[in-house]
Amino acid sequence: MSRPVVLMAFALVAGIAVGDALFYERLIVPAWLHWATWGFSICLAAGFIAAYRYENRRANRLHHSVFPLLTILLFLAVGLERYAWVAEEQQREWAVQGRPVNRGNPDEFDRVRWEWVNGGAKDAGFGTGAREEMVRKLKEVGMEEQTLALVAAITLGDRSLLSRDLRSLFAEVGASHLLALSGLHLGIIVGLFLTWMNGRLLRSRWRKVVGLLILLFIWMYAAVAGFPTSLVRASVMTSVFVVACLMNRYGDPLQQLLLTVILMLLWRPMWLFDVGAQLSFASVAGILLFYQPLYMWFFARWRYQMFWLERYWLMKPLTMVAVSLCAQILTLPLVAHYFHQIPVYGALVSVVLIPLTMVFIYGALGVIMLAWLWPAAATLLSVGLTWVVTAQLWVMTQVAQWPGAVIHDFWSRKADPQVVVYHNRRCPALHVIASPSESWLLMPEPDSVATGMFYIRRDFWQRRLTAEPMVLEEHRAIALKGRKGTALEKGFTAVMVNAGSGDRGRGEVMAVDVLWVVRGFRGGSIGLLAEHYVPRLLVLDASLPRWQRQALTSEASSRGWRVYDVAEQGALRLK
Repeated sequence: MSRPVVLMAFALVAGIAVGDALFYERLIVPAWLHWATWGFSICLAAGFIAAYRYENRRANRLHHSVFPLLTILLFLAVGLERYAWVAEEQQREWAVQGRPVNRGNPDEFDRVRWEWVNGGAKDAGFGTGAREEMVRKLKEVGMEEQTLALVAAITLGDRSLLSRDLRSLFAEVGASHLLALSGLHLGIIVGLFLTWMNGRLLRSRWRKVVGLLILLFIWMYAAVAGFPTSLVRASVMTSVFVVACLMNRYGDPLQQLLLTVILMLLWRPMWLFDVGAQLSFASVAGILLFYQPLYMWFFARWRYQMFWLERYWLMKPLTMVAVSLCAQILTLPLVAHYFHQIPVYGALVSVVLIPLTMVFIYGALGVIMLAWLWPAAATLLSVGLTWVVTAQLWVMTQVAQWPGAVIHDFWSRKADPQVVVYHNRRCPALHVIASPSESWLLMPEPDSVATGMFYIRRDFWQRRLTAEPMVLEEHRAIALKGRKGTALEKGFTAVMVNAGSGDRGRGEVMAVDVLWVVRGFRGGSIGLLAEHYVPRLLVLDASLPRWQRQALTSEASSRGWRVYDVAEQGALRLK
């Protein structure tokens, strides 16, 4: 592998990482940084030229010792400058369109970070009209809803039609990569494109024309799909390989992968933090690094058995398993970190799912073309495509039921004792957690837990708790006695107010830790609440309208009460 490419790639990544540490969510990037970075880069470029010009022995020694350092410093500066430039543009856009905010619920999806990484990706709008037109034509030929969702995801890059259960099923069996357009999909489609051409064209004087047609086809398909990062990676790497072949220069695949990393990060440095891009690069790197040594290790020990397997067409399935295992060596830590689960049988199930996916993609492309040329034939072919989908889902459903199919949160930390008021406008809830196995929910609509708390249950409860919370029905207050050695050692009292003035029907004034006002509090005022409660903290739920929260905040502040507005400040967590 070429050493300069390695140095450039890792230095560029380091420069972008430093930029993220310095300028993430920062409103202003210092102007001097741009000038200093460009001036530093010009000086380094001059150093490059000087190192190449000298040819005497002393200069060569200088070249071999200084050139790597110059390379590292130059691409560190370039990575830092590219990140600072894109960050500044992103902040300007947020200043005009409004900055996204997180709701602050525990373990919730970080929307601000996602927008920071993907918000500047304007290319996602490319091909939207073409995708929508294709989906409309597929609906006209009567394609079944579930089949349509998979066609849109696997061939067009549109996953908006996929149901929540379908996404979860693919994730549980380790087949989520089939839903994300990548090198697998591009290879299948480009292979079909090449079969339409006469193979002799690739070896004739028209080979450069054929190569240009392949490049045009690849990038037209990427544009229609909306330039997802995994497909961009595959498109850039394939383009580098095609250009190298046209120039009769067949390089190291790892070098081509690193060159792809450099080109993509120079264009959009935020892709370094994109989960899809990380998984895409890690899977390809795993295959390139480990497959050949693994194959040679097996061949050196069981060469005769491998010849026998090759003779009876049994080597191909084993090769698919080996490739999947090599891809997962580097992706499993990322999957465990981001998705908190590890699918155990992913490599094994790929032996069945990848051939079915190939058939599915070819059939889907046929339906898309026939939808305009011959709708009746497209309708018949879509029925056959539904059978393929049924087979795929049946295989995945069976695998998902195997013992130990998914390992969940093998390193996750369980929830500490705490009190959480969730930022959940549709389903307000106050959660008191005494331990991972014992917690209580105070909420105005107890029957809405299953639907209103779905994401919180998936992202927080299933990871941090060992038992479902107990829902307090027909109660507006919760009082816990002190538990020694916990955050609730001094005890805790919370009252929910969701109707009238919160009259408890008693004359005494009650001291409470949290007085929680939710929707349904009509016509009341802080004065009426003060007749019954003295709270350490008044919590205004996100379900209250903005005008009411502002009025209650103003009145409570005049009385000296501490106020926490969940809609403005995010979910409340008391530990």
